[in-house]
Amino acid sequence: MRRNNFTLSLCVAILTLGLPATALAQQPKIIEIVKQDGSSKIATLFINDENLLFEAIGSPEVCVFTAEAIFMINNKNKSYREYKYDELQTLINRKLGEITDDRNSPTVESSVEFRLTEETSTVLGFKSRKLIEMSNSKLKAEIWVSNDPIPAKLRAVSERLRSMLPEDYWRKTRGIPGMPEIIILYGIPIKMIIEGQEIYHAQAGKSPSSSPSFQVPSGYKKVKN
Repeated sequence: MRRNNFTLSLCVAILTLGLPATALAQQPKIIEIVKQDGSSKIATLFINDENLLFEAIGSPEVCVFTAEAIFMINNKNKSYREYKYDELQTLINRKLGEITDDRNSPTVESSVEFRLTEETSTVLGFKSRKLIEMSNSKLKAEIWVSNDPIPAKLRAVSERLRSMLPEDYWRKTRGIPGMPEIIILYGIPIKMIIEGQEIYHAQAGKSPSSSPSFQVPSGYKKVKN
């Protein structure tokens, strides 16, 4: 799935160490993202009252969102990257500044745009808004996204991050948001339709045998961004 990975235009990753034991003890809500026919799982999200953990199937990396930051944890090489939200704002402004300064480049802008519309609907039991992808001014994909399952503090972070981006950010940076970026900026993708065909949808997941950890594992090395 082409949207499972971060793009260079908006790379984020963080985790807050030492979360309260009460938060870790709570049984998280689980949402699975599966292919349209239900034949295979694409990703799993674990959500408690404060944090969200995103795990793409087949990837060694796990993304943990907290109210202060996001961590991208690599379980293969036992490392993690950390980007605080204030740092992310600086990166976004720097990226936009580079584009503004590059006035002589004929390829600064691409034909791809992403726009969160005001259209709402209840999709698979979730109150959702439509996120659309345009290519060459034509509708290419629609993604129904929902903030309802996301903790309140993370919803506030999402609104703040989204307010940083100009409406044509993805076109100017020639970027395409990955699934983690869609989650933190727009909401959990409940259903995705490309050129009229449903590609995937979300569903409630089964409780795991053990609760996931929303912390960086002990001994993991922090990697510079």
